[in-house]
Amino acid sequence: MNVILSQTLQKAQSLDEFLDSYHFSKKQKHRLKMEKRIQVNQRLCMHNISLQKGDHIDIDCEEEEKSTLEGYETEIEILYEDEIVLVVNKPIHMIIHGDEKTLDQAVSYYYQKTHQNHPVLHVHRLDRDTSGCILYCKNSFFLPYFDHALKEKQIKRTYLAIVEGEITSSMTLNQKIGKDRHANRYRVSKTGMDAVTHVKPLRHDHHQTLIKCELETGRTHQIRVHLSSIHHPLVGDELYGKKDSMRCALHSHTLTFVHPITLKKIQITSPMPQDMRACMKI
Repeated sequence: MNVILSQTLQKAQSLDEFLDSYHFSKKQKHRLKMEKRIQVNQRLCMHNISLQKGDHIDIDCEEEEKSTLEGYETEIEILYEDEIVLVVNKPIHMIIHGDEKTLDQAVSYYYQKTHQNHPVLHVHRLDRDTSGCILYCKNSFFLPYFDHALKEKQIKRTYLAIVEGEITSSMTLNQKIGKDRHANRYRVSKTGMDAVTHVKPLRHDHHQTLIKCELETGRTHQIRVHLSSIHHPLVGDELYGKKDSMRCALHSHTLTFVHPITLKKIQITSPMPQDMRACMKI
């Protein structure tokens, strides 16, 4: 698949500064130059030259990296796909990676079935019981771009959750989270890492509240720990609340990011799954 990164410069800068804006590694930058993949104003460029505003740069980022991961033959719902990214609707009770029957293996099977040669590169993860949007990068040249975007909070994630009790007003939970030394879980801790969760109630039903959560940080179990700390654990969260007949009621609802090629904002939505709708009688 022909993948060309094509941009007209908005300011003067060096070639390496432009490449650094995409967070290419030193090895990747060297490879692009040595394999004659860079053109500036339709002329081959193999060195770190000075570029001017208005210069046009084309970089051939085509990759043929067939996945070596054994495929798991199952159907997955594709929420968005182009030559660089794939967004999958993660099923309930499926892990992202591990020994067998993982979402990574399901994506590998999908690539094989659709005759696509791509590595299986998930950008972020969700817990086993959490459903919804998962972002995959098809091209290893752009994985550093997405890793940086995730680290700098430029990939926005919004979740839907059902909690025990009634939450009647919006709030921001700004409590540090750290590992619980006495159990295999996390907790609010003064010595933990910064964690910020914005909570907005959407609907009440039978002493439960459907809420929307927006994350400023991405700590392990962040939403589950924060909601449990204010005595509103997620329905079905056996680790931080109490056991229930349904799974932990958490769903990755929207995913927003800036596309590395088009530089346009992409927003993907995964509808609330049926088990959570039934729980709230929607």
